[in-house]
Amino acid sequence: MIPTANTPDEVHLALAPGAEALFQARRFLGLYAQQSGVPDDCAGDVVQVAGELMAVGGRARHVLTLAVRDHPGELSVLVDLAGSADVEVSAEAESLLNGLSRQWGWRQLPGCTRVWCDVPKH
Repeated sequence: MIPTANTPDEVHLALAPGAEALFQARRFLGLYAQQSGVPDDCAGDVVQVAGELMAVGGRARHVLTLAVRDHPGELSVLVDLAGSADVEVSAEAESLLNGLSRQWGWRQLPGCTRVWCDVPKH
């Protein structure tokens, strides 16, 4: 886990492929959510949506970076996946993202696909 940029309201992490990166990202996001004023019982929502966003690439595409932005009333989780292709989200993941977030989506960027989610701080 390598911090690549820090601003007062946004932190980016470069992640190596593998299960350890997922564990580190989830741990970091849980702590970040708590420090951003998200109640303990809702911090898990931020971690859960990040895991879902990281999984939409499947095994063929690994996570390049993960970012979190702190906004009044919500946290935005952004995940950049290697390559550019359509994102396939299972019905279960879509239902979960719809239930835990205000909005979510994806867009193509040069060389990667960004998936994102805005999670209310409750």
